[in-house]
Amino acid sequence: MSANEELTSKGAQPEKPMPAGLLQRARDLGASAAAALPARALVVADHFAALCAAPHRCPSYGLAPGCPPHSQSPARFRAELTHYQWVLVFRIDVPAADLRTDKRLEVARRIHALAATLETEAHRFGFARARGLAAGSCFELYCAERGRCAVLADHLPCPFADRVRPSLSAVGVDFTALTAAVHWPLSMGGDSPNPAIEPALSMLAGLVLLAD
Repeated sequence: MSANEELTSKGAQPEKPMPAGLLQRARDLGASAAAALPARALVVADHFAALCAAPHRCPSYGLAPGCPPHSQSPARFRAELTHYQWVLVFRIDVPAADLRTDKRLEVARRIHALAATLETEAHRFGFARARGLAAGSCFELYCAERGRCAVLADHLPCPFADRVRPSLSAVGVDFTALTAAVHWPLSMGGDSPNPAIEPALSMLAGLVLLAD
């Protein structure tokens, strides 16, 4: 697939082209797929961030800098998006059943680490202000057993800063709209005997905002 075929546009393309090599680098680093869209096409909605708190509060709510109420608000994130050109979005496909077990945590750690690594890779492609986001809470992934966040509880640097990034949902990213924009199904039938009821594959995803 060519780079142009992997781009989903909403209006005019940014002046700076999206390097096909950066998309390929995401796949080389372990992404099942990678695509790009103009930053203006990213849908951000306040109610997605609000879901972290109510009606059933996320266990990580308030416990990490990348989660509400400490994270950047959707309104501020929308304003920040105007300064970005592209969004590189990537996914890791996993058995749907794994997302209902502790195996989900290991996949989420891979998503966070890949978002962090792709930030550095993006710098080499001329995007000096690259910024990653990832599925899931960093507290759940690395600090739940310890029971406290070094940043919030102890006012220390994060010991996992090289491998975690803020939560996608915390800033209000509409994940369904995002996957639709890059033409990815939320679930894939694969070899499931009844894919309408139990899809064989699902995904976790992350993204990197790109600006020079």
